[in-house]
Amino acid sequence: MTPAIDVHCHLFPEPFFTFARSYGPQLGVEFYRRPDGREYIRAPGDFDYPLSEDLWSVERLLQAMDRRGISLAVLSVAPPTLGYWAEAGLAAELATAANDFLAAVVRSHPDRFVALATVPLQAIDLAVAELERRMGQPEFRGAMIGTNVGGRNLDDPFFEPFWEAAERLGACLFVHPYQVLGRERLQRYYLWNLIGMVTETCVAIESLIFGGVYDRHPRLKTYFAHGGGSFPWLRGRAEHGFSAITTTTFAAQHPPSAYLGRLFVDHLVYLPHGLTWLAGDLGSDHIMVGSDYPFDIGPADPLALVHTAPGLSAADRENILWRTAVRLLGLTLPVSGAADRCR
Repeated sequence: MTPAIDVHCHLFPEPFFTFARSYGPQLGVEFYRRPDGREYIRAPGDFDYPLSEDLWSVERLLQAMDRRGISLAVLSVAPPTLGYWAEAGLAAELATAANDFLAAVVRSHPDRFVALATVPLQAIDLAVAELERRMGQPEFRGAMIGTNVGGRNLDDPFFEPFWEAAERLGACLFVHPYQVLGRERLQRYYLWNLIGMVTETCVAIESLIFGGVYDRHPRLKTYFAHGGGSFPWLRGRAEHGFSAITTTTFAAQHPPSAYLGRLFVDHLVYLPHGLTWLAGDLGSDHIMVGSDYPFDIGPADPLALVHTAPGLSAADRENILWRTAVRLLGLTLPVSGAADRCR
């Protein structure tokens, strides 16, 4: 079997539900039942979803991985559990409990999982301390963070100590959109997710580039959800703006194209020819499989896109399926022969 690594795979940590039922108002979480009797969870970020065992069950996740041909999953918490909107002390307690849960999952299935920590990013000192603690544990390869915290874009000086810590620790940061901009106009038709999420990621990438974060931290490792959002498709506009617009000041030393080697993305662009184009623009060695499990926005068969994208070479498909993730995250595959091929 061809190995495959899923780098965009979520679980709701079981402790989150204990916290949410005890501190619902502080976390902005509400549980309620609809007229059909189904229980739902409502949380910040326009999240309103049926309570289902798929949200937290490791066994359900393993079954889905086997069904889909996923060898290894890089686990991160579901975005509604980030807790950036809570009081810092409560958010730190939640992050600790969530990371303990993720570590236990990895230890129980070390051949199927590694983890990305969650940190209370609204309190940088606490976030750095939690990142340092978790990067000292073999279960973790980095952290998942949101694209903004309380409306602060990622180039805000507030985040500088966190970038310094991540670079120093060799932590890989999975940047995931949440609490999207313009949400008040995106409530109908699920537009907050269909449009808002990918736009939010574009803002994050251009903030990191134009804000000089990549220049100041040349060893900082990042990857982005949903194919890098709208950034790859709009990069030409950013290139033109950097060279032609004189009414603003860019902190970046170079145009956006100079930073493409720093950008890694998952493959969730849905259209086979879209993945072909993305591989041509970023390089297949900067793209990895992402399922967005357990949410309905994710494809039923995440690997089909890799296999059906026209014009990709065997090496391209291998890069996307597992080789890029192995290199970026320092992984070893549990599939016979694959570990040797990774070296």
